[in-house]
Amino acid sequence: MLRVPEWSFHPSLSELLSLPVFQGSRVLAGHAGLEHPVTGINLSDTPEYYKWLSPGELMVSTCFALHDNPGALADFIPTLSSKGLSGLILKPGQYLGSTPKVMLACADQLAFPLVELPESVRFSDITKAVSDELLRRQTALLRSTLTVNEMLTRTIVEGAGLEEITRMVSGLTGGSILVLDCINNRRARFLTETDATRFSGHSEEQIDRALIAGSEMHVLRVGGHSFGFLYVYHSLPPIEALDDGIMAQVLQTIPLEIARERTVRERGDQHFDEFLLHLLSDHIADEHREAARARAFGLDLSQNHLILRARVIDRSDTNNKYAGVFQRTLLASDVQTTLTNLGFSLHLVTTSDEYLLLLSAPLENRAFTALTTRFPERVDRYMEDYDALSIIAGCGRPHSGIAGLVRSDRESRLAFRASLSRGGGLTRFEDLGLLRLVYASEPEAEIDTFVHETLRGLLDHSQPRSSELLQTLESYFRNYGNLKRISEEMYAHYNTVVYRLKSIREITGLDVHIPAQRFQLELALQLYRLTTLDH
Repeated sequence: MLRVPEWSFHPSLSELLSLPVFQGSRVLAGHAGLEHPVTGINLSDTPEYYKWLSPGELMVSTCFALHDNPGALADFIPTLSSKGLSGLILKPGQYLGSTPKVMLACADQLAFPLVELPESVRFSDITKAVSDELLRRQTALLRSTLTVNEMLTRTIVEGAGLEEITRMVSGLTGGSILVLDCINNRRARFLTETDATRFSGHSEEQIDRALIAGSEMHVLRVGGHSFGFLYVYHSLPPIEALDDGIMAQVLQTIPLEIARERTVRERGDQHFDEFLLHLLSDHIADEHREAARARAFGLDLSQNHLILRARVIDRSDTNNKYAGVFQRTLLASDVQTTLTNLGFSLHLVTTSDEYLLLLSAPLENRAFTALTTRFPERVDRYMEDYDALSIIAGCGRPHSGIAGLVRSDRESRLAFRASLSRGGGLTRFEDLGLLRLVYASEPEAEIDTFVHETLRGLLDHSQPRSSELLQTLESYFRNYGNLKRISEEMYAHYNTVVYRLKSIREITGLDVHIPAQRFQLELALQLYRLTTLDH
């Protein structure tokens, strides 16, 4: 992999002293500052030298204008240091004889390198050698920048994904990399060997939070549009900072991959989005044909499917203008990871202000429903972890077939309305209780659904004993659960009544000995009698 040269655009003074022209020179004081970068050379040898100084320059002098002024000599190095110069190359023999002690003391105190030249070295040779080295490095770095840009661009055009690009950027910077793609709700991470060992045993969320907290952040912005964020993490200070020119190329190149991914997704997502919304809202004339179309999208309608609707809102009380943006990306990635780990396949449809999630799994209904019991707690955790966001969500129940999709969608809308009225979080349709009737947009249809889902096989008159069990349940409520009275009213043995109540529990999944479930059964039974009287 191509690496940025180990030397920077501007050489340090210690690097320049290794050039042949400085052979025989001696560092007299200020050794601690030898790594100062040198940006140019200054030969000002006048009493008003301080007017012509620029930060990073290397002063070369004989002190001709100052040698007979002790005060000026004492101020010479402090003045150069205060102006940000990188060091002093001094030829003392002709005018100073030897380097004054006050200059040596100031150089050590200020960590300002003071280098003595041999008398035989000409200043013109020093100027040429330093200028040539600066020009050589500038040319080499320009070639490196162009090469890096060409490499990144070619790699992306040839199809490199975000994961591969993070590896490349890590190679360029020497650090661990996290990229948040806010357009496609993705994140990609690459850890150096050191950091991989350091974060061993940490969860995905913990690693990302550590990287974000300790990284240098760069906004991926092109043409006024924000594409996401690049985080460069160094567990130890880097030996050499990546040149600004190369970093600029990286920041311009990563959005190319993000934009390409968005284009690819839009082609596939648009067709699937339209198809799913068609299933949920249109009259379906040929279910076999629609099932075949669904298989083309990787959707098996014979499986159980569940619809979850969510709205994610930026909180107004956050001070970080970027918080909501990158937390949305992390949230989307966390949701996808969580649902995948639970065994679901996920399709996401984004409407104007809501997210519609279609969850599928080859599970029977009860097992599927059991997994969804974790959803409300998980969403509450998300709102704690991503404190710049507020989440409102409603979750339907799993059903199979096209009719099942429509049914789960209707349930998710009712659950969403309940969450909205509560101010946030996730509500499952199963947990609505009577609220499902209160929030129903079509109360009669919802009452009918509630009755049949609650009483289940007790209403299926084709099944043996269904009528008998239904009458036993009615007698139970009339007699306030008194088994002796029920057995007398039903002309049945006491043990027979107990057996029938057990059968009712097995068929409905509800137990008359649990108050909330007993109330649900009684309400469903009353509504059933009312609706049958109407007909």
